[in-house]
Amino acid sequence: MERPPDPAPSWTTDLGARLRARGQDLLEALRRSDRYFRMRAAVIGTWALLSLVAIWAACPSSGPSNSLGADVQVLRDSMVGGQQLLVRNGSSDLWTEVVLTLDDGWRHEYRTVRPHDQLVLSMSHFRKGGEVAPRDFKPRRLTIACREGSATFDLR
Repeated sequence: MERPPDPAPSWTTDLGARLRARGQDLLEALRRSDRYFRMRAAVIGTWALLSLVAIWAACPSSGPSNSLGADVQVLRDSMVGGQQLLVRNGSSDLWTEVVLTLDDGWRHEYRTVRPHDQLVLSMSHFRKGGEVAPRDFKPRRLTIACREGSATFDLR
């Protein structure tokens, strides 16, 4: 019985063999080099590693990192007047019985906020004891509380 011919090596195994051979050549050249060259290579390698770590640390996370999946932004000095808040439900869950609270008790309530909805609220939406928040009010903290959980945001 005749055996079928071996298939031609794929490009990945060929590439792997070439990279391995190149790496062995570089290691051999490094072993034969003088101390000064090895020190320069170590400095450049350390610099490259620290640069990659710094870039990785500076990159933002991929989305909201709270239990609700909420995202909050302060819209400063809008055309309507005063600050506004942008609140996004970035999750795929419906929020029910939602209470938004600013600083010391300025509140605004919603029955539901659907997934991926965005709410834009001026300070006049928030009330405390029947009183409307002043138009020039600059809040420092927002707490979102609902049946599904809660999250607090610093508004700086």
